[in-house]
Amino acid sequence: MGSRTWGSCGVGKSAALFLMTLGWASTAHAVEPWIDPDPAGPPERYKMGEDFGIRINSAEYRAQYTFVNPISLNEEANRRFNTLEHRGRLGTTVDYLDKIKITVGLDLLDSVLWGDNGTFGATPSSDVGVNVGARDPNITTPCVALRNEDDPLVPQSYGYDLCEAPPVKVRRLFGQVNTPIGAIRAGRQPLGVGMGVQNATGDGRQNRWGVAYEGDQVDRVLFATKPLEAFKDEEDRDLSEENGLITAVMYDRTVSDFARAFGDDVHQIATAATYRNPDFGVGTDMHALLFFAHRWNNQFSTYVNAIGGRFTAKFWDIHVGAAGVVNFGKTREISDAYSLVTNDPVVDQDILQWGGRVTVRYDYQPEERKRPMVTGYLEGAYASGDRDPQPGTALTQFRWSEDSNMGLLLFDHVLRFQSTRAAAAGAEIIRRLGATTFPAERIDTRGAFTNAIAFFPQVDVRPHDDVLFRVGALIAWAAADVVDPLQSLQNKDGTSIEDDLVNFVGGKPASFYGTELDGRFQWRFLDHFALDLEAAVLFPGDALQDANGLAINSFMTQGRTTFFF
Repeated sequence: MGSRTWGSCGVGKSAALFLMTLGWASTAHAVEPWIDPDPAGPPERYKMGEDFGIRINSAEYRAQYTFVNPISLNEEANRRFNTLEHRGRLGTTVDYLDKIKITVGLDLLDSVLWGDNGTFGATPSSDVGVNVGARDPNITTPCVALRNEDDPLVPQSYGYDLCEAPPVKVRRLFGQVNTPIGAIRAGRQPLGVGMGVQNATGDGRQNRWGVAYEGDQVDRVLFATKPLEAFKDEEDRDLSEENGLITAVMYDRTVSDFARAFGDDVHQIATAATYRNPDFGVGTDMHALLFFAHRWNNQFSTYVNAIGGRFTAKFWDIHVGAAGVVNFGKTREISDAYSLVTNDPVVDQDILQWGGRVTVRYDYQPEERKRPMVTGYLEGAYASGDRDPQPGTALTQFRWSEDSNMGLLLFDHVLRFQSTRAAAAGAEIIRRLGATTFPAERIDTRGAFTNAIAFFPQVDVRPHDDVLFRVGALIAWAAADVVDPLQSLQNKDGTSIEDDLVNFVGGKPASFYGTELDGRFQWRFLDHFALDLEAAVLFPGDALQDANGLAINSFMTQGRTTFFF
């Protein structure tokens, strides 16, 4: 459903805590079985004189049209979703002797609608007062906002509207120095490596379905080194990022808030190790990653740990991959806000969230072809859920990165719309009660794979290197029955909440999301232009039904042109 700005004007995501996976970005190219390797490798360095160099990390413009009917499966209002949007991306690295580097990345007109949009004199405002006289386009983006001011405390009062959008966003800005003992990097940089479970760089065109947007970034100081190379003879040392063991330690400042205070800061420290081996005897392209992270905040007694890893390799023509993350710890930030709704005491809540994926991919690629002719793909995916929203219970809902797409329609559009409306109403409820923190914003999934168990078989056929046909069938269940936390807490009328639970559209909690059929066609030209046409149909299950058991089928079409260098 587009950019992350397509939330509810400041509210969104799930009620559970989200601790991002740690890692570091590398110019080495990992062969992950769940991605399309586009681009196929790291950017080339161009020399500028004897000492300086430059890399073009990204130069891309994409125009995308999306149509969903219906976006709301349960009502006549808000039935259709129809957008035509921009996104430009520019990124470069300049260096001195390839040892001292500065990287900058910009997103331009991200998810900005084509045309002159809005209401003249309002916010956002169109440039002219009559549509027939429109000349110059303005800068607006679709967002979920309050449509019925008579009752802002219910999700049905919210729907798609227009919001102002920034013309330019500084996505990355960091410096790096490669010293004899390792690399030091500081600034706003990618949170992790590749297309992970809980983080994604968002670079290139790597999603098998749909597109990535901003990716996940962090403000960080990092030191990385290859510790084993110090024990080798100088002529045997491998200082590249493509092979061997690399370890890293890092400090992240995720929240600073008020400069006058210390207790409201949120800190994170982490350590990680990655090992690459292009040929390990029984297979090739092996990449293993392990990490540990610790996040803390004194204001809400938050102490959270994350442990995770990833393994990918290729055995003959079969690519395999597995990735997983576990978050565990305590916080009272969620309870502090929800206690205003339930009058329960503020308590430290346990955190126990986990998710992962396993992928097997078979490629048949004749020697004369630059891309596989036929691909068979099978993926199993998991993200834990949370059926009990009461402040005294553990926080167990896990959410993947918003840019690690799972299919086209169910998670990225339908569930996003349901949860964004619920988040908007929930945030307004606790705002009126005087909350200082807004966990209701976390209800909005923002299109991420969350609270789900899924199986996703797919088949690719390329009759020509530059022509792709892809089909897939996504079958998904909720890991725990789908529940709207705030509406359920408001309904509580006794000692047990079990009979008060409702899903995002007021129906009974249930666990089957449904079955989605996806299709994609791609034509590439000169390796710098791509035309993509995608379509999906969703046959919804009982987890998406309202109180009357209603949820109708949904259809989606999407087309985009991408120009890239």
